[in-house]
Amino acid sequence: MVRTLRRLRAEGAGFCALIEALRRDEEFRLTPLRLMWAFQEALGLPWVQFRDHLLECLDADLRPLVPEDEIDRRAEALLSRYVTGER
Repeated sequence: MVRTLRRLRAEGAGFCALIEALRRDEEFRLTPLRLMWAFQEALGLPWVQFRDHLLECLDADLRPLVPEDEIDRRAEALLSRYVTGER
């Protein structure tokens, strides 16, 4: 899962596409807490920033409450600060 997120991010995948990749992963149980953990492990995005800037754009099932391009734009501002390569 971590490698997949890093690879997709390196290929230019947006935030919503990354969530959908996790949703399709049968071995990953997608919950808000696990989503924040995955983004911290894979991309280095701190939980607090994720919660404060991105989680409010998603409903309880982690589906967009606002247009996907708006969520992706918000996420890009945060994710662009973090390295996506292997640690």
